Amino acid sequence: MHARGHARLVVREVSTPRALAVLASFVLPQQPALKPAPQIGLGRVAALRDLLARDPVCREIVRYLTRNNDAVDTVRGIAEWWIQRDVPSTSEALSKLQECGVVQSYPVQDNTFVYAYTKKAVLRQSLASYLQEAIPPLSTKEL
Repeated sequence: MHARGHARLVVREVSTPRALAVLASFVLPQQPALKPAPQIGLGRVAALRDLLARDPVCREIVRYLTRNNDAVDTVRGIAEWWIQRDVPSTSEALSKLQECGVVQSYPVQDNTFVYAYTKKAVLRQSLASYLQEAIPPLSTKEL
């Protein structure tokens, strides 16, 4: 308590992300239609880079998408036309990439989905830079 029985308000500097997180904890419960956007933190960036470094099918899909930003196709089309791989390994790679936010799936009919590159420009730019800098030249299989 400060002089005369008044509480003293202490204001300290906080980072913008922290301030937003605190504010969101008050606003989001009041507005059920609002959902926080998923954040790609440093841990997720490292995980994505690790995935691309160790999984050639994921790397081939991302490489194709960085060169053909508007490409959209089914698992079978991606396997046969984009990367010349089998459907099961392509499907598994697309699931991993979707989990990381690199691709998005859209239903077209029954149980058929098409996959497209993320619309997040920052992620696209980061992936293109990473592929140019960190990934070794194409192997014979990747050509």
